[in-house]
Amino acid sequence: MRQGRLRFLVVAWTMLAVLVLPSCGFKRQLVSITVIPGTVTIGGSDLTVQFKAVGNYIHPPDSRDITTSVVWQSAATEVVSISATGLATSGNVCGTNITITATGHHDPHDSSSGVVIGTALANVKLPGC
Repeated sequence: MRQGRLRFLVVAWTMLAVLVLPSCGFKRQLVSITVIPGTVTIGGSDLTVQFKAVGNYIHPPDSRDITTSVVWQSAATEVVSISATGLATSGNVCGTNITITATGHHDPHDSSSGVVIGTALANVKLPGC
């Protein structure tokens, strides 16, 4: 009977360690966003490039694709626009070093938790520029 109880305690403590210890009691927190590619040059108008946002987390350390969970924005939409899914489309205007941002929240379930921003650069080169 003792071995059965001992086995139960070992299994119970192991399950507790697996479920509780990796999180250390903290919520998963987004600490940075890596935008891929970091720099892109588009050689024409109405061409597209897909950007990807990788979220880097702590508690536990982890990285995952959050491309469709961030808010995408272009600093110059006439040069390069970007969709909600990270698809950038070049316009009819040349431009260099246009900042593309991907914005998320430290806690994706709490919009007041603070923002995390990842950036990339886009260049549009048209004939005659």
